[in-house]
Amino acid sequence: MAEDWLADVRKYAGEADEKVVAAIVKYCGISLQSRDSSLVAMSDKNERELVRENYLKKKLGLTHSDSDLDAAVVSVGQVMKADRTKNRVTVYYLLADHFDALGIFGGTVRGTATTAAAVTGGAAGLAAMSPSAAAASSGSGATTPMRHSGRGDARDDFNFAGWGCGIAAVGLGAIILAALLAWWADRPAAPPTTAAPAMTAPAPAAAPPAAAAVPDGAGVTTGERDGKPMLTVYFDTGKSDVTNDLTTAAAAVTDYVAKNPGTKLAVSGFNDPTGNAAANAELSKKRAQAVKAALEKAGIAAEAVELVKPDETTDTSGDNTAARRVEVTVQ
Repeated sequence: MAEDWLADVRKYAGEADEKVVAAIVKYCGISLQSRDSSLVAMSDKNERELVRENYLKKKLGLTHSDSDLDAAVVSVGQVMKADRTKNRVTVYYLLADHFDALGIFGGTVRGTATTAAAVTGGAAGLAAMSPSAAAASSGSGATTPMRHSGRGDARDDFNFAGWGCGIAAVGLGAIILAALLAWWADRPAAPPTTAAPAMTAPAPAAAPPAAAAVPDGAGVTTGERDGKPMLTVYFDTGKSDVTNDLTTAAAAVTDYVAKNPGTKLAVSGFNDPTGNAAANAELSKKRAQAVKAALEKAGIAAEAVELVKPDETTDTSGDNTAARRVEVTVQ
């Protein structure tokens, strides 16, 4: 799915760092491959919790209270409320900027701690933490006017009657000046300066990895979402048969579940917009059930696999081949 992530971010952060945006795109990885997973559903409480737990806490390493982090996520949603869709890359950039954590993606750190008031201040608090607002709030600072000494013109303090003392003072000054010139001529030579080593230009930021190609018909692709393994299972038109490649492709997911007891997998089915809507909805459900059964056959406990109906099962992004899929993600 083609998307100008930088242009979308710059709608809200006009001076957004292109390298930082590229790093966030790389972090999001395969989640940007499909239209649904590339967006953040702000109205979905579970989605907001995933952003809080997987991005703010694990990726950015924030230790704020859950209520403060939730308030920041809601604030970003308010800032982007004019957009019917909330691009994941833009949401992640604004949150990192809000918490002065762009340095994690190679950006500039402002070096100012985010106050609790700014975190919980809603959209206004978020806007107040932007560099332009911060500059406006800092003020120019009034300069203290220089004060006159009160002595008037310096000639008022000169005693014109003391010509003798004045001449003596001139002679003494000449002697001191001659001594200083002699010292300057005899001083040790300054050590030779060494040229500063040439600075090498920083290596350009690595381009984000290309998303896995969508198979033509049934197939499986692997990737990551929020730093955890995920699967995308594709189907033939009108079919719910799972490809035999799933058992091998699910190795990373199976290993993750085994090493992290209590982990839950969310299995969500999607369909393309062609045909009867009711039949398509039933087909999405059958596809998700088929993938759940295949995961259990691959060795994952039944209680670790949950069927999760997405907000919109019908994918209208325009790519019908990519729309006929089931996503398996770590909750």
